[in-house]
Amino acid sequence: MRAHSFEDRLERIEWKPSAVPTREIVDSVLGAENRLRPRSVLSTLAGAILGILIGFGLLGMASQQSPWGPESGTPGLILGTLSLGGLVVSVGLALYAACRSQSHPRLMQFASMNLLMIVVLLLS
Repeated sequence: MRAHSFEDRLERIEWKPSAVPTREIVDSVLGAENRLRPRSVLSTLAGAILGILIGFGLLGMASQQSPWGPESGTPGLILGTLSLGGLVVSVGLALYAACRSQSHPRLMQFASMNLLMIVVLLLS
């Protein structure tokens, strides 16, 4: 059965001008908003701080004046390895978070801010 006019459609769904939404409809609409996961400033801040630390570690590996720069011995080996490992983990985490961004939005925030800070520091 097709409705040819607006009034026919209203009659078919049995709409009345004085109709009000039921309590169940109101609760389902209000309850749907609570299911959304809010984004966290903490994950963004943690990603930025960790990215800055990794970025400074990578910059220090190339600087002669830094305590972990070239020819610095054991501190250079330890901090350089940690910095390179942090870069590899950050890139891997960013790729994983990009694939899972719908189910893990906070991880996406952390990983994107982390990688952004590393890139900004390496380009400066």
